[in-house]
Amino acid sequence: MLICYLAFNALLYAAFSLWCIIAPQQTSTFLGLVPSGPAGESEYLAVYGGLQAGLAVFYTAAAVMPEHRRSAVLLSLALYAGIVGLRTLAGLQLGFSELGNARYAYGLEIALLLAAIILVMRKGSGIRGAD
Repeated sequence: MLICYLAFNALLYAAFSLWCIIAPQQTSTFLGLVPSGPAGESEYLAVYGGLQAGLAVFYTAAAVMPEHRRSAVLLSLALYAGIVGLRTLAGLQLGFSELGNARYAYGLEIALLLAAIILVMRKGSGIRGAD
């Protein structure tokens, strides 16, 4: 399950990064972001395209190199806890119907967070430390 989880994250981030790089205006509009000019477009490409690409590389490395798997799952736990927590806060403050297309990702983000929690808690996973 661990390698599948890491590989799935790698594919997810690689696909989203490519979509951001190939069609930045389409993806930013899909997310509800409107760059205000070249500086905004550059920032969008760097943060959405670049960060997603970096995460794809990291998750790929962790999937093939066992010594990085623990760090990747802990990163997932921190990453998805932050995303789910703040998306939940936004939904509570603004109304979940106001989240736009981000509500489609919400279920996936919750599932990825729950999977990370299970992987961290699972005895014998090698993730919890000295088990």
